[in-house]
Amino acid sequence: MIRELEQKRRRGNFPERDEILAIVVLISVVGLFTLALIDPSARSTFADLAKVTVGAYIGLLMPKGGGK
Repeated sequence: MIRELEQKRRRGNFPERDEILAIVVLISVVGLFTLALIDPSARSTFADLAKVTVGAYIGLLMPKGGGK
């Protein structure tokens, strides 16, 4: 029981997987929009990459179905 409590305490110091993923997605989208502002000729490409990034994030957060 003591080992379990120590493991839970240790895990509390690190962010969860979902939190890390959210931070990475946020940084990616902000960076893509910044690049889109800098280079107007490639705006549609950066917007498409941002859509894919957000779509992948939403897809990874969805619970996996058991399938029948």
